[in-house]
Amino acid sequence: MNCPLCSTAAKYFTTGENREYQLCNLCGLIFVPPEFHISVESEITRYREHENSLDNEGYVNMFMKKITLVKKHCTPLKTALDFGCGYEPVLKTMLEKEGIKTEIYDLNFFPNFPKNKNYDLVISTETFEHFKNPLQDIRQATACISPYGFLAVMTHFYPLEDGEPCEKKFSQWYYKRDPTHIAFYSSKSFQWIAEKIGFQIILNNQFDFILLQKAFPL
Repeated sequence: MNCPLCSTAAKYFTTGENREYQLCNLCGLIFVPPEFHISVESEITRYREHENSLDNEGYVNMFMKKITLVKKHCTPLKTALDFGCGYEPVLKTMLEKEGIKTEIYDLNFFPNFPKNKNYDLVISTETFEHFKNPLQDIRQATACISPYGFLAVMTHFYPLEDGEPCEKKFSQWYYKRDPTHIAFYSSKSFQWIAEKIGFQIILNNQFDFILLQKAFPL
């Protein structure tokens, strides 16, 4: 089976949660083959179970920490797109309180992708792990980033042992138990992505957040 990110032949990694996981040695992506994906209807039902609202203090604090990192490491931002905002666009409200005019897109809940627009920042939180076609979705997200603009991604990186994928740790990892989570990344994966799409990594916390900037033209 080929990797949905880099199209290289992948290999069996492990089994759990009544599904299979494949590992790509080139880009490091761990992914669930399509035959184990749940239906779109089941996905949407699962998403609506999340308590993603301004009333959820933990959820808001999580976003605020990421916004603080973005403001610290990026040049002043005027516009943003929340790519994969979910059914309640909390991040849009928070970014606009920081003076960043924000638009939203979500395949299931706000499917009208903005056309002929560019943004200083595209931010995607807890979305990359749902991508069925990661490179295609990443290209869609980054195509509307302004020159020298930024891509911010929040997704949990899978556990490593001595810098390599560890089947034992992965099997015990809570994050893969969500049936809507089908793509799992490491720093290696994002390095491959950055080189492929012409971006530079400017911040990587090695855990759940990475910030990339559109590379300067030669």
